[in-house]
Amino acid sequence: MTLESPLVYETRHRLSYYECDATGHPSLSMLISMAVQVSEDHGNLLGLDTAVVQSYGGGWVITSYEGSFAKQQPVNGEEIILGTRAIANNRFFALREFWIQSTDHKIEYAHLTGLFVYMNLKTRHLMSIPSAIIEPYHGPEKKRLPRLAKACELKDVKFKNDYHVRFFDIDSNRHVNNARYFDWMQDPLGAEFLSSHRLKHMTMRYEKEVRYGQTITSEISSPYYNENGELATDHRIVFDGQLAAASTMIWYE
Repeated sequence: MTLESPLVYETRHRLSYYECDATGHPSLSMLISMAVQVSEDHGNLLGLDTAVVQSYGGGWVITSYEGSFAKQQPVNGEEIILGTRAIANNRFFALREFWIQSTDHKIEYAHLTGLFVYMNLKTRHLMSIPSAIIEPYHGPEKKRLPRLAKACELKDVKFKNDYHVRFFDIDSNRHVNNARYFDWMQDPLGAEFLSSHRLKHMTMRYEKEVRYGQTITSEISSPYYNENGELATDHRIVFDGQLAAASTMIWYE
């Protein structure tokens, strides 16, 4: 592991079979899980483990992602570099970037940006970020943080499927693991599409918490070509008529 400064952290990771799907490459949910794990490792190295973070009454929650992915992806058994950096923060939001690279740093397989908030674990409301858990990162403080791209509105539903939220979908913050949404969002596309297309870019915004025991519906638009001539799909997770999360994904053909 390497801590170049409080801002930047990198570590090596060897891909396991359970992190890869039938194509032999890591699934999107696993790439997101790796990003979350490296941010936790970064915090641990600075003395900000989960117990310390939660001792102030809350926990880190991700509200949105934006990410780009290379057509070439790592394979099962390959050693890769996981990295993260604190970009900026203000009273209520913290922006962090992540990268997944080859060990020689010549290939960047994925580059992600995530927007975090600090949520009260009892009331599930936002809290101002305690200075004790953000200052050690030495991230620049800014009144306004860069906005991540929003998902396009889903106008027609081509594919959909229902999923029951299980106990095993819940993480230590006592809410649905944020990576699980990506499995729900992509699964209705089916094996044929997912085996013949790779993700190029995605935006993701979490709108409302999904809870244990609920049944959610994953809805996906018909694939279409955007203004740049790229193949795209729009996705949303809904329950009881409420929007829980929305994403737009762009694909390599």
